[in-house]
Amino acid sequence: MHPYKNFPDNNFWKKSVASKVYSDIDFNPSVKFKINSIDKIATAGSCFAQHIAVNLKNLGLSHFIAENPPSIITAERAAELGYGQFSARYGNIYTARQLRQLIEFAFNLRSRVTIADHSHTGWIDLLRPGVDVEGHESLHELECDRSFHLDSVKKLFNETDFFIFTLGLTEAWYDEESKIVFPVCPGTKSGKFDTNKHKFKNFSVIEVIEDLKWCIDFIAKINPRLKWIFTVSPVALSATATNKNVLVATAASKAILRAAAEEIVNHYENCDYFPSFEITTSPPSFGQFLDSDLREISMRGVHLVMRIFQKSFVDTLTQSIPSSTSIEGVREHQIISAIEAECEEALNDPRQ
Repeated sequence: MHPYKNFPDNNFWKKSVASKVYSDIDFNPSVKFKINSIDKIATAGSCFAQHIAVNLKNLGLSHFIAENPPSIITAERAAELGYGQFSARYGNIYTARQLRQLIEFAFNLRSRVTIADHSHTGWIDLLRPGVDVEGHESLHELECDRSFHLDSVKKLFNETDFFIFTLGLTEAWYDEESKIVFPVCPGTKSGKFDTNKHKFKNFSVIEVIEDLKWCIDFIAKINPRLKWIFTVSPVALSATATNKNVLVATAASKAILRAAAEEIVNHYENCDYFPSFEITTSPPSFGQFLDSDLREISMRGVHLVMRIFQKSFVDTLTQSIPSSTSIEGVREHQIISAIEAECEEALNDPRQ
């Protein structure tokens, strides 16, 4: 006799992987908590995180939007400006340090500085170049917009029930004087690269863990009910600033992020992991979920990821409610279901 004799099938490759149709593999057999339709779910992270944000409604869940567009602009224009892409208008957050930095700005733990560049279209916020592509008419307008954004981020963390964060990169560029990390290297999307000011950093697993722990510990003081779900983006690096081939650099980066996520979920009861990375990139998938560039994940892969996410984290009651149902309708549905459950329990009680 030995311990492996009593382990479930999921612990064995032959039983849970080799003998299964890929879509039937139980990638996430146990989770720490379930999400229901009235929970506020905030999202952030790399480009793959956008797929999760967009598909939450299809699962009957509520994507919490803390930063809403001005009422005078159309829905189409709001989408162009990055509203609704994530829970706040921060664009892609690729690194754990970038997330920590955002929280520090939002809660005034560091001065709300503005790093901007003036282009032919206007003033660009270099800390949000992906949502600020057209620019602002004046630097003051940009500063006001940034202040509103950071207040919205503060609201997000004060009010949300779940925060889904997709870890994307370990590589980053930062301003040497302020140590502020940029989402992308200055000069690539906007701004001008300065070899004297802008420096490269490739975060280690210890640094990623320290930044994530800081975020979790700080937010726990602000909103103790908040639960975190971490994922690792399966999307490969588009380029690397290391001396490695981009494929090798991608493997190193994802290994660091995956190891950091494992350490975090083992350390905190309010944190869990969802294996979107493993679902779409594991060898048994035979690359079937890669897009034509062999880097992005196809919509087929995204749909499988979301189906497994639903099976893992969404409670069965929420899965039975149509996604178009209003919040009031959801609450009514939950009350009726609870009453029905109590009645059934009473009928089955031998003392009755």
